[in-house]
Amino acid sequence: MKYMITGGSKGLGLAMIDRFGGDSYCRGNGFDITKDTEKLAKISLDYDVFVNNAFDGPFQEPWANFAQVQLLYAVGDLWAKENKSGYIVNIGSVGSETVSAPIPSFETYRVSKAALKEHSRQWTRAFKDNKVPFKTSLLTLDRLDTDLTRNRSSWTGNGIDTADICSYIELITNAQPNTCIEEIIGWVNFDHKQ
Repeated sequence: MKYMITGGSKGLGLAMIDRFGGDSYCRGNGFDITKDTEKLAKISLDYDVFVNNAFDGPFQEPWANFAQVQLLYAVGDLWAKENKSGYIVNIGSVGSETVSAPIPSFETYRVSKAALKEHSRQWTRAFKDNKVPFKTSLLTLDRLDTDLTRNRSSWTGNGIDTADICSYIELITNAQPNTCIEEIIGWVNFDHKQ
């Protein structure tokens, strides 16, 4: 299978590139999900698996412009019009599972991820209702074990291993043709002792 991964230059995206041999579309090679939505959607037609990984962050910024959601809409809409089969995998966050006040402003990250979750579920429903041939899945993830998170002062030594996340994607793409996995949620015990 041919993989297209947004934000594949570091962290989870890079781990997916390494595992699946996919192509990265990120700011580092001239693609920005906040500006290149239509272009990325057209490129996605050449792939079997589109991983909507890049966020319009960093999440500490005082805004959430819903770029991941807009990109999902553009890709899903185009795939539907083209009657394209394949897989769309959205990278969400457990931040969508908790409501917080928007102070401090980086908490708007949760709003964007909640919108991504809802729109991903809509496309899953479209497959279930036989309106589209492609499958859409969401990975709702807690803290990841990446170079970025390991360098934060809040790092406790516990995060989701990116190899496990790649295995979740393999589970999604290996499901029977009539089955779409809507969502996988991964939580982490930050205080877990090995």
